[in-house]
Amino acid sequence: MRLHALIAGACLMLTGLCGLAHESLGGEAPPLLAGAVQRWAAGQGELAFTQQTWVYGADGSAKEERTERYDPSLPDDRRWRLIDIGGVPATDAQRRKWESHKNGKPKRKAGRTPFDFLDLNHATLVGETDSSARYRVPILSPAGTLLALDEIDVVITVDKRSGVVEGLGVALKEPIRILLGLAQITILDVDFRLSHVDAGTGEGLYGVLPESTARMRISELGTPVEYRWSQFSRVGPAAPKGG
Repeated sequence: MRLHALIAGACLMLTGLCGLAHESLGGEAPPLLAGAVQRWAAGQGELAFTQQTWVYGADGSAKEERTERYDPSLPDDRRWRLIDIGGVPATDAQRRKWESHKNGKPKRKAGRTPFDFLDLNHATLVGETDSSARYRVPILSPAGTLLALDEIDVVITVDKRSGVVEGLGVALKEPIRILLGLAQITILDVDFRLSHVDAGTGEGLYGVLPESTARMRISELGTPVEYRWSQFSRVGPAAPKGG
C-alpha cells in the first residue's frame, strides 16, 4: 500500500535514512530546517522496530493480535520475526508459517528518508523558543495518487544551537480515504524524539529515543486494523547473501 509505505517511512518504521529531501518549485527552504534535514540524511543505516497489530471485529473487540519485530540489518529471510500471538509466545510452527510468508515478500527499496516525502521549500515556522524552532511542512504528493495529503500534519522541531532535528511529529487532521475509497485511515499519530552526537564531530548520526511512538488505524472493507510501532533502533545495512 503506497500510503502505508509513506507512513512507515515517516515512522518507523521501516525506512532507509540516506539521501536528501526533494526540492519543489517556488519558495526556499528555511536555512535552519534545510541544514538539519541534511544532517539527518547524512547518517547511515535504517530503522529496526517492534510492530503490534490488532484486527478488530464488528463488535469492536480484538479478534486477532500479534507482535512482530523488524530488523532490516538481517538477511531478507530473517528481517521479520514473529514474537507472540494474543500475548502468548509464538510456537515454532507458528513462526515458521508466518515468517516464511512475511519474509517472502519483496523488500522495500532502501535509500529514502521520511524527509524525501516533504516539501521543505514551503515549510512555515509555527513556533520558536530560544533553543528550538518548529516548522510545519507540507507533504509532496507522489505522481498519480489521489490521496488527500493536506489532511496529514507534519511538524519538525530543530535544535537551534546544534542545528539538528530533535523531533518529528505526524498527525491526521481528518480521516482520509485510500484504495479508491475502499479503505480509510482514521488514526495517524507519530511522535519521534531523536538523539544525536555532537554536531562538532561531523558524523551526523541519529538515534531514536525509547519514548518515541507511532500509531495508525486503517479500516479496509469495514475491518479496522491498528498498528503500533515502538522500540526503534538504528541499524546498519543488511549483510550480503552468503555473508
